[in-house]
Amino acid sequence: MTMRPRRLLTLLLLLAVLPLLLCQCAGKQNPDKMRKELMEREAALATATADWEKKQAKKAAKEGQQPLPLDRLEAIGEMSLQSRDYETSLINFLEILKQNPARYEVRYKVGVIFFLNGQLEAARKELALVLVQRPEMLEAHEALGLVHLEEKKYPLAAEEFQLVLHQDPKRVKARHLLGITYLEAGQTQRAIPEFQRVVDQEPGNLASLIALGQAYLKLHDYTRALLILKNAQSQAPGNPKVNRQLGMALAGLKRYSQALEAFLKVGDEAQAYNNIGVYYFKDGQYEEAAKCFQKALDLRATFYPEAKANLQQALEKLQQSR
Repeated sequence: MTMRPRRLLTLLLLLAVLPLLLCQCAGKQNPDKMRKELMEREAALATATADWEKKQAKKAAKEGQQPLPLDRLEAIGEMSLQSRDYETSLINFLEILKQNPARYEVRYKVGVIFFLNGQLEAARKELALVLVQRPEMLEAHEALGLVHLEEKKYPLAAEEFQLVLHQDPKRVKARHLLGITYLEAGQTQRAIPEFQRVVDQEPGNLASLIALGQAYLKLHDYTRALLILKNAQSQAPGNPKVNRQLGMALAGLKRYSQALEAFLKVGDEAQAYNNIGVYYFKDGQYEEAAKCFQKALDLRATFYPEAKANLQQALEKLQQSR
């Protein structure tokens, strides 16, 4: 059963008046407790109002009713986008474009929503339309670059990010994304300077620190990778990606016990033992590798075929070496 709009509006009015009544009757209540309760009620009221407006917008769109004013449509679209309700956001933004196709800042948001929904072709078309009329909109170039990056069209992605950096060389987001493009395209030597420039500009930029560490791992420069990833770990000790890559750098330097500690911080104990077993195996330490793979199996015997296969290979190599 759904609540009728008139009944809901009455409820919202009651919720709005209720805090005033409570304040008058509070008397001897704790002031901090009263403030907390008031904030909770205001948050509940705002949520209820936003939910009601979303439902009304959907209903109007489905039933062909007179659409809401553009400012209300935009407000609902923004609230929905922030709460990741992409369907509602898209309905409202498309209605705005239906009435005013020249709202290119809204069309940009539509392109972003298509991208977030995995509709890459639709996203590309919308963003291209924006850039025909608004070539100076740097965020639209970045969004189009992300679409090309997702499609693995690396030269096109790099071109978009380079256009942004030509206009604003200090734009960190575009610089990081250009580095990611090079990294994914296998151009590691070109990626490293881009990440380094971000880190020089923003020493606490965790995403670029992690990517820079990953780039050095790809080059098997484990010493530099370790230095960078230690820095990243000091900023985010519990970050799984940091600890996984830190384990890889330590294992590359044959510091296996420390590598295992880092892998264990990722949170999957069986995976940690399997990972370190792989490095022992690559180093020709088949007995230690077999022990690690067996430990992984003991921890997750019924659904860990990877460790089982690795254990079999390690035992075969160990038998051959004897």
